[in-house]
Amino acid sequence: MKQLSAFMAGRLLSCGRRAGLLLLLAGPAAAQSFGPVSTYPTGASSRPGAMALNDVNLDGRPDVVVALSNNSVGVLLGLAGGLAPVRAYAAGSGGYPDGLAVGDVTGDAYPDIVTVGGGSTSLAYVFAGQASGFAGPRTYLINTTNFFARAVALGDINGDGLTDFVTVSQNTSNVGIFLALPGGGFAAVQQYPMSGTPHFGVVLGDLNNDGRLDIVATAQANSQNGGMVEVLLSQPSGGFASLNYVLGIRSNPISPIGVALGDVDGDGRPDIVTANYAAHTVGVLLGQGTGFGAMSSFSTGPGTGPGGVALGDVNGDGRLDIVTGNYYTSTVSVLCGQAGGGFAAVRSFAMPPGASATNMALGDMNGDGRPDIVVSLPNSDEMGVLLNTGTFTPLATARPTAAEVSVFPNPAHDAFAVTLPAGTAATQAELLNTLGQVVRRPTVAGPRFTVETAGLAPGVYSLRLRTGAAVVTKRVVID
Repeated sequence: MKQLSAFMAGRLLSCGRRAGLLLLLAGPAAAQSFGPVSTYPTGASSRPGAMALNDVNLDGRPDVVVALSNNSVGVLLGLAGGLAPVRAYAAGSGGYPDGLAVGDVTGDAYPDIVTVGGGSTSLAYVFAGQASGFAGPRTYLINTTNFFARAVALGDINGDGLTDFVTVSQNTSNVGIFLALPGGGFAAVQQYPMSGTPHFGVVLGDLNNDGRLDIVATAQANSQNGGMVEVLLSQPSGGFASLNYVLGIRSNPISPIGVALGDVDGDGRPDIVTANYAAHTVGVLLGQGTGFGAMSSFSTGPGTGPGGVALGDVNGDGRLDIVTGNYYTSTVSVLCGQAGGGFAAVRSFAMPPGASATNMALGDMNGDGRPDIVVSLPNSDEMGVLLNTGTFTPLATARPTAAEVSVFPNPAHDAFAVTLPAGTAATQAELLNTLGQVVRRPTVAGPRFTVETAGLAPGVYSLRLRTGAAVVTKRVVID
């Protein structure tokens, strides 16, 4: 592991805080910073691209899973002091993996890898997770001619309790849906038409609070690198209703993970965030209940070329912030969320010169309760990790550690009780599955409360607790 300077000594990333909280604490404005980048090789000529974080070996630490251009996927297990050397799993000869997602699609509690490959015959590869790593991939045909699959997302599309996956491509106007079969595996792809071509990114989420997953994809809209967001709303009788939103000239969101969903303005509705590669901006479309508003643009820095985008509360103020990986400038951009859905001026962190940062993910890599940044560096065949070294508010120093939070029973069946140490209390609690989807939001009252789990599939879940300005995550097993 080599250490590279990510910033001038002493320079900090200062993110906005709530004025009322600062006055209450009677202290100076809290500063937010990230340490110098640590890099981890992914193999010669591997050019790491789309990536995800997940605890694939169930040891309580996030691991890195990344699509590699040498027809493989790479897994770098999280260690106490960093990342283990990459272990590559061959994907086959149907074209190098481009889009990638991680989640338990086999129902055995071990996260699995689903990746899609480019090429004249596009294939999806499913690597089943095991105690010792991953099995060789099962292959599923997406399309036979000039499909060039670009992105994949996981979720229960038809509400049968099984995890399906969705793909989009560069050379067709369709979204491909693979429905999981009760006995294992997936049915043949179902194609649904969309408007734009080519498509680059896809995410799933319940956009209108009807209990069904909807599809959000990014596409190129015209020959001037204009971009668009296509929304397919799931219908009660099956199928989808389509809504389209223009991102503007030279937006061109090209990354498999260049689109994200999250409530950036705090109104309880999901919003859409895109990395607008050619415009050097991120686009934010605020959810309005029946659709989305016009895009607002926020600069990622001159000439940056943002690829992947990730959302997370990096400064502990309770608002979602935006992080992008920038191909042209080999930097990471951080835009801190402000009240009402806006964002503070961008601050940047340098990667190794010429490494060309692209796809992003946020996760607590060292167990200190703060989101760190993990980024693919294709031109240097490395992954980069920037640890969050920011000073949170004094309120956050009183947060409990995961070890101090009691969950009983664990494994649980119909319910479990959560007890926090004396002097602390959660303001919000969420139970998430291995796809990162919220499956329970229990009522929180004081330092002890109960989470009902009846009806949930057996497996490993994450209990996420917000205590003041801090977030604590606890692993829960449901049998």
